Amino acid sequence: MGKTTLYTAVTLDGYIAKSDGSVAFLDDPMYQLPDEDYGYRAFYDSIDIVLMGYNTYKQISEFETEYPYAGKKSIVISSSSEVAVSKEGVAVSTDTAEDVLRKLRLSDQNIWIIGGGATNASVHEAGLIDQMILTYIPITLGSGIPLFRSNNTSQQWRNMGSRSFPNGLVQITLARK
Repeated sequence: MGKTTLYTAVTLDGYIAKSDGSVAFLDDPMYQLPDEDYGYRAFYDSIDIVLMGYNTYKQISEFETEYPYAGKKSIVISSSSEVAVSKEGVAVSTDTAEDVLRKLRLSDQNIWIIGGGATNASVHEAGLIDQMILTYIPITLGSGIPLFRSNNTSQQWRNMGSRSFPNGLVQITLARK
């Protein structure tokens, strides 16, 4: 059976983006090291499907680069089927993230939950995250979009490993107990 992974960068105070959805703070040269991708390429090569909420898709679509998940099946969760999708391999679902993920988990495919906070919270609450790979960025924002929006679930996680980098980033891999 495939694995469902939440892989993301998060600030020290638990935010994945500023309140307006901006992640521009991640582009700070301080967070880049020569010849270091923080395990991204190996992770990306291991996944088959990316799952994200509409706001995350909209933010990614506004980047001035090519769609970063070309070649992977992408599913965007939206309350409206009227979402304009201009990227090949991107589908929109009006089902809940939990329902989509439950169906996807029946296949032997690895799924990357890209976010955002509402999508993360709903699949967390449903107990559908197998592992998390969180890269902590040494910055505090004070406010923003949290890793998990408010939900009613408490889960325990087992530390599978951590790495620290000379620029202050710390990556932790967690598996659900």
